[in-house]
Amino acid sequence: MLCGRSSFQLIYQRDVWGYHRCRGCGLVALYPRPTQQELLDAYHTYLPVGFQEIETWSKMIGPVVDYSLDLIRRRMKRKNSRLLDIGCGYGFFLKKIQQAGWQVEGIEVSKPGRDYAGKRLGLKIHADPLERLAFPKEYFDAVTLFYVIEHVHDPKQMLTEVHRILRPGGILMLRWPHSTPVVKLLGPFSKRYDVFHTPYHLYDFNPRTMYQLLQQTGFQDIETLIGGHTLPRRRFFRWSSVVFGGLAEMMFRATRGKILLPGVSKTTIAFKNPCEA
Repeated sequence: MLCGRSSFQLIYQRDVWGYHRCRGCGLVALYPRPTQQELLDAYHTYLPVGFQEIETWSKMIGPVVDYSLDLIRRRMKRKNSRLLDIGCGYGFFLKKIQQAGWQVEGIEVSKPGRDYAGKRLGLKIHADPLERLAFPKEYFDAVTLFYVIEHVHDPKQMLTEVHRILRPGGILMLRWPHSTPVVKLLGPFSKRYDVFHTPYHLYDFNPRTMYQLLQQTGFQDIETLIGGHTLPRRRFFRWSSVVFGGLAEMMFRATRGKILLPGVSKTTIAFKNPCEA
C-alpha cells in the first residue's frame, strides 16, 4: 500500500488469518481480511452496553483522553474551533474538549457507543462512516482518531478525505497501537494474548510507515509522540501498559523525542498546509 512492493514475510498466524510484513516499507497487513461490510456489521455491537463495563472503559481510556486534550489545546490556538472525532466510542474525549470550548461532532458506527455519547452526554454523533457523510470542504479545524486507523480497510482513502475536510492549518491527531514488536517479544505466547485483536486490526503501523502514509495523503509537520497510556481491565495488559508506557514516556522525554520505544502506543500529529486553498 505504501511502497508498491509485493514481497512479504508472514509474522503471525491465527486460524486462517495471517499478518504479513512488507519487506520494503515494513507495513504489517492482514491477509485474508473481512470485507468492509462484515467489519461494519461486527462493529455495530463491538462496544459493551452495561453501565459497569462503560465505567471500566472510561477508566481505561482516561489517561489517553487527558494527554490528548492537553496536546490538542497546546497545538491549536484558534478560538471557536470545530473538531471531528472519528470512531469516538462513548464520547469521553469529545465531552471533555467540548467543555473546553470546542464545537464537536463524532462518528461512531457502534450503537452502544453512539447511544451513550448522544443520549447520555448530549453530543452530536453520526452513525455512518466518514466516506458516506460528505462533509463540506475545509469544515473542521481538527480531526482525531483514537485506535481507529488500524481498523480501516483503506487508510489512505480515509486520510485523503480527512485532509479535504480540514481547514488550512488544521491538525490531525492519530492514536495507534504498535503491536508487532510485542508479538516478536512474546514469541509462541503471542497467540494466547492476540495483541493484534485478529481479525479486527487490518494493519499494524510503525513510526516510519505512519509518516509515509500521512506524507502521501498531503499532510506536513508530521510528529510522532509518546504520552499517556491505557489501563486495560485484564491484568497482563494493564501491567504491561503501566510499566512499558511509563518507561517509554520517560525515555521519550529524556531524549527530547529521539527514542520511541517499540511496542507501546503512539500519538501522531500532522497539519494541513496553512497555505492550501
